[in-house]
Amino acid sequence: MSQKFGDLDWFPDTRALRYFVAVAEEKSITKAAARVRIAQPAISRQIAWLEQELGTPLFLRLARGVELTEAGEILLDRCYEVFSTLAQGYREITAHSASPKGTVIVGMPPTPGEFILPPLLARIRDRYPEIELRFVEGFSRELEKALIRGDIALAVMHDPPERSDILGRELLVEHLHLVGPPGSLLQDRYRLEELAGLPLIMPSRPNYLRIIFDRACDERGLEPQVVQRVDGMWHLKALVRAGQGFTVLTYGAVLTEAAAGTLEARPVVEPQIGWRLCIATRAEQKRKVAITIVEDAIFDIVTDFVRRGLWR
Repeated sequence: MSQKFGDLDWFPDTRALRYFVAVAEEKSITKAAARVRIAQPAISRQIAWLEQELGTPLFLRLARGVELTEAGEILLDRCYEVFSTLAQGYREITAHSASPKGTVIVGMPPTPGEFILPPLLARIRDRYPEIELRFVEGFSRELEKALIRGDIALAVMHDPPERSDILGRELLVEHLHLVGPPGSLLQDRYRLEELAGLPLIMPSRPNYLRIIFDRACDERGLEPQVVQRVDGMWHLKALVRAGQGFTVLTYGAVLTEAAAGTLEARPVVEPQIGWRLCIATRAEQKRKVAITIVEDAIFDIVTDFVRRGLWR
């Protein structure tokens, strides 16, 4: 075992760690060598050095390739954390200067990302060509975790967590709508108790929108008729378009379909169920020029959609 562990210090070569990650992901030293473009013996020597330093095997050598040992699994998780931290450090440093430049990673739900991303990218490219935008798709709770980890700089999400290290800027309060195929919704609005008797296609209970919908029903002693559970937005909307039932979503979730006339939506009333849509950022990143510029651009784009009646 390496003597470095006497005082719990260990300073591995990051190149060796990257080679280790490549082998772990490819499950093959040959494929990993091709991926990182070095000779196979060189990558084998780096893995052997890591195993000698740690005093334990990191891989099981099999006829078809390699598999991680338990020690290897632990090291892989730590490598992901280290490389994510280094990447975040780079983004923070390049976005910290007075001039607006650097990489800003934006988390966005699938919809309304379809509406926000094109004008956002066009605006930033036109006005701030030295800012590079990268986009991560996910639902609000997924984006919350990524924001807390530092994997993304800001996120458009519902009800950001109430934490001292997360700042939220409200875009609008979305209200739940009954969604159905074209021509299926004959009323201007629907009371919650009217929804309970309809065949509903809904996400499973861990989905936060499902939780707030069920909570509103429980408060009024209603039992919604959920005929199908679907945990994917596109599949859910496809089933509704096909006439298999109705669903309950925010209007922002069907912006594209409502504009194209492939789905229609009516507000749910008595009660009206609201859900705050916000831009969330980490507090320590608030001072970064590039991040502030992107946040302001998103706010302006959504405000314009609301002003023009496209989003409600």
